[in-house]
Amino acid sequence: MTYQGERARPMASEKGRVFEVSKVRIGRDGHISDVLWVEVNAGSDRDVGSPVVAPAAEVIDALHDSATVAAVFPLSKDHQPERAFLIVEHKHGREYISFADASSTGRNLSDMDSLDG
Repeated sequence: MTYQGERARPMASEKGRVFEVSKVRIGRDGHISDVLWVEVNAGSDRDVGSPVVAPAAEVIDALHDSATVAAVFPLSKDHQPERAFLIVEHKHGREYISFADASSTGRNLSDMDSLDG
């Protein structure tokens, strides 16, 4: 499947692909509307391409296609691990992305860098 943004490489499967989100934009509805992300090599943790801004819908597509998508936070003293994203379905059927695990000090949406500032 071919996608725009960082996932422009056609691949038979997204399984095994890993993406890191370093910045987010929060929409009027309070959910993530856009991200700055890059594909990384899972073995070396090095970027495969250049970071690009993409709509949250691309993250949702990647997650549906079995890719791993995780947030990268600004450096901190405790060096806690990144947090994975998952798809949450709104009661009206709309999907959005959220963190997969419980909130963690210094590792919440409000702690991520913003695309707007």
